[in-house]
Amino acid sequence: MADQSPTVKPLAPYISSSPYNTPEHEIETIFDKETNRLRRFTLCCGCITALLLICVVIVIVLAFTVYNANDPEIKLNRMTLLNGSFTKDSPYDITLVADISMKNTNYFTFKSRESTTTIYYDGIDIGEGITPPGKAKARRTVRFNVTLKILGNKLMNIPTIYSDIRDQVLNFSSYTRIDGNVKILNMVKKRIVVELNCTTEYNITAGITSDNNCFTNVDT
Repeated sequence: MADQSPTVKPLAPYISSSPYNTPEHEIETIFDKETNRLRRFTLCCGCITALLLICVVIVIVLAFTVYNANDPEIKLNRMTLLNGSFTKDSPYDITLVADISMKNTNYFTFKSRESTTTIYYDGIDIGEGITPPGKAKARRTVRFNVTLKILGNKLMNIPTIYSDIRDQVLNFSSYTRIDGNVKILNMVKKRIVVELNCTTEYNITAGITSDNNCFTNVDT
């Protein structure tokens, strides 16, 4: 009678994944791959850090050179008579319009707040005008008008006014304080205060001014 017992197949040899059972050359290959991966990661991080440092340095250099806040240039072009007249017996108020130019020498917009212009004659305060708020774009020049109201009774009380009217030449002086700011790279806001002192010679016959001289003092 034939033997019908089941055939027993030999088991496959066990191969361990543990590095302790891995051949030495395979361990070296795995170690080299990990070392190269770590080296590439370190190099990538170093490049990114270097680029960030370069960007920071560029921003700082631009902020203190090209984008540094510069002083705006302000000029009195002329003053014209709008209402009233300069006569010996005129008690009425007189209105002048001052034509002013402001050049923004910065690479960003200069914004100014409302300011007051005071007008003098022989050092005596005789009137004032209000300058509305405004802005000058980067590297641009803007022109605006300031309406100056002169009090007739104060002007006529000045001892030298009658001889000056007879000579048809009046010498005015004015003081304007403009308070504004610039925003560097849309991050840093810097305040700029401009003080403008002007002298002008008004010709009554021609109705225009000449010899307009202005001196500015800027506080940043």
